[in-house]
Amino acid sequence: MHVIKTLFFLTITIVLAVALEAMTMTSVKEFDSINTSFQELSSNHKTYDKNVSLSEIIYNEKSTKGLMNLIINEEIKTFNRISYKKFIQDVYQRNRYVPLWFDNKGIKREALLELFNTIKSDITLNKKSRIVQRYKALEQKIANVKVRNLDTELELDLQLSALYRSYLGYHIYGAIEWVGFQQKLSSLRRQKIAANWVTNNPQYDIADLMLRYPLSHIVSVTTPSSFNYHQLLNELNRLRSVQNQGGWKKIPNSSQLVYGKSGTVVKQLIERLRSEGDYRCKHDGKVYTYDNCLKKAVQQFQKRHGLYVSGKINAPTRNKLNLSVEWKIEKILLNLDRIKRLPDQAEDRYVVVNIPDFKLYYKEYGQEKLNMRVIVGDKTHHTPIFSNQISFIVLNPYWLIPDSIVQKEMIPNILKNPDYLAQRGYEVRKDYALARPPIDTSTIDWAQVLRSGQTNNYKFMQPPGPKNALGKIKFKFPNQFAVYLHDTPTKKLFNKAKRAFSHGCIRIAEPNALLATFAPHERSINYNQAKRVLKGKTKMQLNLSQHVPVHIVYLTAWVHSDGLLHYRNDVYNYDSKQHRVNH
Repeated sequence: MHVIKTLFFLTITIVLAVALEAMTMTSVKEFDSINTSFQELSSNHKTYDKNVSLSEIIYNEKSTKGLMNLIINEEIKTFNRISYKKFIQDVYQRNRYVPLWFDNKGIKREALLELFNTIKSDITLNKKSRIVQRYKALEQKIANVKVRNLDTELELDLQLSALYRSYLGYHIYGAIEWVGFQQKLSSLRRQKIAANWVTNNPQYDIADLMLRYPLSHIVSVTTPSSFNYHQLLNELNRLRSVQNQGGWKKIPNSSQLVYGKSGTVVKQLIERLRSEGDYRCKHDGKVYTYDNCLKKAVQQFQKRHGLYVSGKINAPTRNKLNLSVEWKIEKILLNLDRIKRLPDQAEDRYVVVNIPDFKLYYKEYGQEKLNMRVIVGDKTHHTPIFSNQISFIVLNPYWLIPDSIVQKEMIPNILKNPDYLAQRGYEVRKDYALARPPIDTSTIDWAQVLRSGQTNNYKFMQPPGPKNALGKIKFKFPNQFAVYLHDTPTKKLFNKAKRAFSHGCIRIAEPNALLATFAPHERSINYNQAKRVLKGKTKMQLNLSQHVPVHIVYLTAWVHSDGLLHYRNDVYNYDSKQHRVNH
């Protein structure tokens, strides 16, 4: 019996010892667990620092599950009421599904105010725009929240992110509905009207920007710095003030509006021109006379609107004076959006051709060094809108006549006049090998060639000379449209106000002056030698070691290098074809 008791107590002792050891090990583990940093206990531990609080971890864990449920599990339901699905999915995945606008302390006031104030202060946005309406609705919704509720906050978080993406997309890319516009250009091409516009798409990862930088910084670095964008924005701001004050009164057709006369209508004209910055003289406020100061103001107004500068109030001038401030605001907004889609880079030297202005501008280190008149494509051969780089210049060029011109013009003229080619000095070859002589065209049945569609078998060209359609110089930037800058023998056309006469290429009034701008930067160009070559008929190609950017643009409202806001007529009717979406 004693032995049995002894064995029983021994067994109990062993069991208790084992139990005690097990309890000790568990306690150690639990103690170690308590001392494990909060961030290591969380699925989002990589996003936390060492000072993270337990309440922050708990909030983030709950909100992460909530956001994942909204974005992944309830995807269809969520994105039926919230836009920018791909962006929302992307940005929250990158942020490990942690809220962007709320934390355990509540809404992130600084970020929220930055978003709302940025939208509120953007003068390009109409007060009735969708972005403004959404911002106001969210502002009111947030103000109405009195008690914190996680589901409400997560819904607001997604809506604020969608608003952020909507605004930044508008800021970067503008509001022009480019897909619809390109469809209209395709329709023109089907009607045999050459019409092309290549848009530059700014490359930004908006989700990455949102997670890394404050909105104010993003807006600053993504605002265009080229083509006087900021100055045009300032002009929009000035016109918004005019609009808020009720706009302009119409200028009547009055006998007072003649040099030397006085009256109330003259006063009205002075006030009208002062509001646009054209009239800057001081006035005693007694007698309002059409004096020399007012005449100069009228001349400046005419210059800015592409009118004949006379200083007289004629019908075209009065029509421009009576354009509403709303019309001008819409024109500026359209052109601001166009600039957003132009290459925005700090180029040391570049050439700009503005088609509605019928002008070429050469700029060096931000300064305008040269400008000249140009002739652009006519109503059926629109000069394309795109950017490229001038890579070589040809002196005494051959004109290699495009097959479209051969089909539509050359062969029909040959059929009417067998001497057409000889009279104009045109040559026809089987290829572009100039070492071989031209072919004899007298035995060719051109009517059969045209009917059979075999015009491509013949290469029509015009050798260098005084009658050459390209003149003495051409500036080449190889492109899919086969357009370039070139001289022309028909100088008289530069005297016309509206100069849309070409087949798409750009004829320049002062090719020698443009050539001279390349000489200081290029070893391949000896300007004095080039002038000697141009006196003869020998073709010479000058390859550029430094290609010069050329931008063919379509701006009907812009700030000129003279600091003045200019407007031009919509020569290709593109303004009416480009629709701005109400963002």
